[in-house]
Amino acid sequence: ESDVPDIEPDKLAGLLLILAFPCLLAVAAAGDLARYRIGNGLNITLALLYFPAAFVVGSDIETTAWHLGAGTTVLAVGLVLFVLDRLGGGDVKLLAAAACWTGFSALPAFLIYVALSGGVLALFLLLARKLLANRLSETSSLARLFGATRDVPYGLAIAFGGFATLPRLDLIRSLLAS
Repeated sequence: ESDVPDIEPDKLAGLLLILAFPCLLAVAAAGDLARYRIGNGLNITLALLYFPAAFVVGSDIETTAWHLGAGTTVLAVGLVLFVLDRLGGGDVKLLAAAACWTGFSALPAFLIYVALSGGVLALFLLLARKLLANRLSETSSLARLFGATRDVPYGLAIAFGGFATLPRLDLIRSLLAS
């Protein structure tokens, strides 16, 4: 007899779809770190994958609609911040896509984790840029990140916020309860 537990196909499908959330956040963080860019395709994929995950886990239409509302609300507020030049367009779209997964119930925790991670990241970059000023060759792969720029790859903070929020996601709670 095997020690591997039997997993129902629906639970396995739900788990695999839910794992897309942290995996795509990690890809977004890596892209933002390397190129200061988070692609639209990634953001759209992240947002859209919420729907089959919700379906497989058994979320009802009302809950799914509220999650879409959370994403839409974050997108609206984010667009204002983008117009005010406070947040990059890719960051706004990534936040909105992630908010589809958090819904309103986990959104405050998610945004707090993102803000705290972003603050730590910004302080780290300020310190590193000050210490490395004039020490990096312009052709160095680190020059873009640690050179004379005010840019912050905020996708990294958004990803950390998403990772920290994982245990609070309705989908995970539903999956574990079934």
